[in-house]
Amino acid sequence: MSRHSVTALLVVHDGATWLPEVVASIASQTHKADRIIAVDTGSVDASAKLLKGARITVHQLDRETGFGEALAFAVSQLPEKVSDKQEWLWILHDDCAFDPLALESLLSAVADRPQVAMVGPKLLGWHDRTHLLEVGISLATNGARWTGLENSEYDQGQRDGIHEVLAVSTAGALIRRDIFEELGGFDKNLELFRDDVDFGWRARVAGHSVLVATDAIGYHAQASANERRSVDVKGALLHRPLLLDRRNAAYVLLANSSIWALPLLAIQLVAGAITRSIGYLFAKLPGYASDEILAILSLLTQPNELLAARRNRKKKRLISSRAIAPFIPSRFAQLRSATSHGLDVLREKLLPEKKSSTDYSVLDIEIDEDEDLLTPATQRSWKLFFTRPLVATASLIGLVTIFWSRYRFGDISGGALPVAPESWSDLFKLYIASWHDIAMGSGLSTPPWVLVVATASILTFGNVSIFITLFFLAAPLALLFSAHRYLSTFTANRWLTAGAAALYALSPVAIAAINAGRLGVVVLLFLLPFAASYAAAWRDIQNWSWRRIFSLCLYIWFLYIFNPSVLLLILIITASSIVQDFLAAGRNYRDLLFIQRLIRRVTTVLIPIALSAPGSFAIFVNPSILVSEIGFTTPGGGPNLALFANPGGPGSLPWWSISPISLILLVTFFSTTAARRFATPGIAALLVGSFLSSLVISGNGSTSTSRVFSGVFISMATLLAIAAAVVMFDKIRSRLEQSHINFRHFSVALILLMSLTYSASTIFWLTTQGADSPNRNHAEQVLPAYLAIEEDAKTVIIRPYRQKGERTLSYYISRGREITLGEPDIAPRDNPVISRAIEGLIDNTGVTSSKVLAKYGIKYIFLKNPASKETVQTIDGLGGFNRTSATESGIVWRVLTETGRIKFTDYSDNVEILESKGVRSFVPAPGTITLAETYSDAWQIYQDGFRLAKIENENGLPTFEVTTGGDILIVHNGTARRAWISFFIIVLVTVVVLALPAGRRRSEISERELA
Repeated sequence: MSRHSVTALLVVHDGATWLPEVVASIASQTHKADRIIAVDTGSVDASAKLLKGARITVHQLDRETGFGEALAFAVSQLPEKVSDKQEWLWILHDDCAFDPLALESLLSAVADRPQVAMVGPKLLGWHDRTHLLEVGISLATNGARWTGLENSEYDQGQRDGIHEVLAVSTAGALIRRDIFEELGGFDKNLELFRDDVDFGWRARVAGHSVLVATDAIGYHAQASANERRSVDVKGALLHRPLLLDRRNAAYVLLANSSIWALPLLAIQLVAGAITRSIGYLFAKLPGYASDEILAILSLLTQPNELLAARRNRKKKRLISSRAIAPFIPSRFAQLRSATSHGLDVLREKLLPEKKSSTDYSVLDIEIDEDEDLLTPATQRSWKLFFTRPLVATASLIGLVTIFWSRYRFGDISGGALPVAPESWSDLFKLYIASWHDIAMGSGLSTPPWVLVVATASILTFGNVSIFITLFFLAAPLALLFSAHRYLSTFTANRWLTAGAAALYALSPVAIAAINAGRLGVVVLLFLLPFAASYAAAWRDIQNWSWRRIFSLCLYIWFLYIFNPSVLLLILIITASSIVQDFLAAGRNYRDLLFIQRLIRRVTTVLIPIALSAPGSFAIFVNPSILVSEIGFTTPGGGPNLALFANPGGPGSLPWWSISPISLILLVTFFSTTAARRFATPGIAALLVGSFLSSLVISGNGSTSTSRVFSGVFISMATLLAIAAAVVMFDKIRSRLEQSHINFRHFSVALILLMSLTYSASTIFWLTTQGADSPNRNHAEQVLPAYLAIEEDAKTVIIRPYRQKGERTLSYYISRGREITLGEPDIAPRDNPVISRAIEGLIDNTGVTSSKVLAKYGIKYIFLKNPASKETVQTIDGLGGFNRTSATESGIVWRVLTETGRIKFTDYSDNVEILESKGVRSFVPAPGTITLAETYSDAWQIYQDGFRLAKIENENGLPTFEVTTGGDILIVHNGTARRAWISFFIIVLVTVVVLALPAGRRRSEISERELA
């Protein structure tokens, strides 16, 4: 190696922390450098003093001098080249120490490779010296530094060898002096960061080779990148390392890539910067987010630098830039790496590694030398797996579910569950639309749960039907695991928690919700156990961080959008808590503790309302919404059943299958203090639910009334009762054995007997009659198929029934199709004029009913079977209707008066139904246009660019004045809806960001964590 001459070039900038070990490692090299030149860029610590003490020549430069400029200065201080030796520059950082064999190994790697321009060592962590940092580097197409290593990869020699790479880090890089000078050294526009990748790229397209030799080892602290010291180079705007790094990454890509790749690279860089900045905002790191954007902007505002760099590189380029393509990671590799990293982070959050407290150094281990190491230590049958409590219980629930759900394999609907739309895009359109073609038309805002379901159905590739089916099929098992997770915190007895969780999964309210297709209640039952962490500390809410407050707001909002009754529950809890706080403060409303609690409690109510605006504002106009549910309104069973924790209604358990919930609440209320903590609110929730079950409300867009289904309060009572039972039964055997026979023995025996009886009777009913529930596949379609041909035609569907012994009916208006998921929640309220016209069909007073229905664009009447003969005869006898068909499903009449959606009346009172193509139509002459739609201020008609005057006529329909014939454009202005969606997105993103854990700057992370 005597023909090699090595000059070590050490650049120092506030490196006193690491410099002693760095200098010692240089001095301990088995192959000594011929000379050492140090350049100190204005260090304010003891760096210069340490170097002088080590007798190393030090040159002082300004503090804003860049790394490349400092190296260029050091090279300029070298003597002329020696012709008989190959000169090498060993680039050293002040925070990178080396193994004694490092320089010798680097020179060995290039000994027989004259084409090599640059070779670098394997870099390990400074603190954790088994952590691989770099084995060669590259640059991803989004500007990210690419090492090809796994996250925190452990060095076991798996990357060892001499490899061709795009570039190596300047920390320990060995560069031929002649090639360094030939290429002009490091780019002066790259004061710090990415200059190594740029030089390696330029060296390769100039026909040279770049290697990494892993026998050479360095230990790098990455002090600048990890913000362990300030970045003071003149190119570092605001002295921010991330900004400089991102700017230089984009510069290197755009300066070196083929001109044909520039457009796509520019798009990727901008998109990557925006995506990362959004991620930093969610992590509450606005500084890093601004760095991402400013990095791109600073580059775009100085295009001359970039153009000059491309011209300079073109002069030295001997081969195409595409030659480095094998060293650039593919998009698949980038995606795989990002996914792997994301999964690692998620696993660390969800499944943190537990440190063992066992000291293995003191274990007395006996080794049997005769033991056959190839023989398993134990022979355990796989059948023992099913003896685990949760596994055994889940297997039983799964088996019951198969028989219970035998009619739910396919597209399901029925009960409270409408038909699912064909695609998730239909739900998105429903959410975004400002006007909905439902009944007489609706301008109500679609509730956010529709957006949630649409987003979730992406898991089933946008097929909403499959998602809904899988949701209800998996519901019993999901409830089991959710409840088990919560109940496991109260006892170590896993048989007890598994059995209690099974009781929750097969509780009367869960069965009623699943059988009747009550989507919202099933979501509530699954998420309710997760409220435990909030409920436990609710009293001392003043100690909560605002991040936790906002996470609770999101939790409440999510429950509320699926169950409006949740807001009533929260209002009751919040109001009672505020009263207690006021009394505890001595009725002093100025008490600081009271104010702190008040602000936080009120926030948990106001934010969910704001997130659901403007639909949530309807509760102030119609408070009955607070006891309603999403989907079709399906009645509950009344207060008598509710007292036994059975909400009743279609698909619910029969009265004779009495659950032990009420008994558990009663017994545990007089039991231990620990169990009473759950029994007291449980009894209160059960009583409130029973009271609400006695109320009667009208349904979504329906004229019929029904009893309230109090699923929210009964669900809460059920969970609290089961939690109270687990607390009471924990170690109950030992307590009973230590006491004489008393009422506790009898109450425990009664609860056990009642639970076993309930479980057996419920499973028997579910696997037999319970499977034939309203929520099933191929549910009965209300509208006959032949009426669905005319999509624009409105049809009144009448359902006769008896209420309190009197004959009455309910109706809704269909537009040639079934009502789909989400539409019942935005159906318009009952129109009294239409209701009176339909009532006239029953009591024989509807002489003008046909004309009234025609005014509203109603073309058909469908009387669903079973229909009374009196009603059929009455409609047949009234004028204005013509019976068109009679089938097993019902009877259809056609309204004889000509009708349609757009009615034109000229000044001679001649009426004509206008045809439309989308939003366009044609008016033959001056007159008035009436839309058979519910009146809304957003309805507009344009003619020749002018908006026509509009009024609301006596029938509540929008009417427009037309002064001349011609083409017209009919639109519903969605500006207000778009504004509310924007408001929702802003509030949601803000609350989510505030609820997420805050990220940390690298300067805030300890050295050990970085290692």
